[in-house]
Amino acid sequence: MAEQPDLDIRHLAKGYEFPSFHVALDPDGVRRYLEAVEDASKVYYRDAPTSRQDCLPALAPPLGAVALVLKALLDQLKLPEAAVHTAQELEFRRALAAGAHLACRARVAQRSELRGAVISVIEFEIAEEGGESAPAVLGRTTIMAAQDSPGRSQS
Repeated sequence: MAEQPDLDIRHLAKGYEFPSFHVALDPDGVRRYLEAVEDASKVYYRDAPTSRQDCLPALAPPLGAVALVLKALLDQLKLPEAAVHTAQELEFRRALAAGAHLACRARVAQRSELRGAVISVIEFEIAEEGGESAPAVLGRTTIMAAQDSPGRSQS
């Protein structure tokens, strides 16, 4: 078995490309997300349900899909105890279907050190497997961590 690279956010160089990964937008999980954020919009359902308990959504809320992808991405990293998610930029190009399988790519776009902290900007893209080849979502997320803080595994 190949040895896993050190994925401590403080040690990843600019240009590092994460292994591509896949995430499934389970329709029941999408429904639970909509309930959790109390989104009562009918736009996510093909037929306006009288009871959302009995109906699965056809579309996924964009931020719900991004949250799932970012969790999968951050689960690959070793983050120090005091790591902070400081910023995020998102560009939504089209809707994602509930039930879709998403192909995700990410890379360290910027890395800087300032006063004992490492600041990393990770660019990512999300596309539907088997769908259009152009990404449905483009994003950037920024993580700041102290250089000398102890690391912990997210797995």
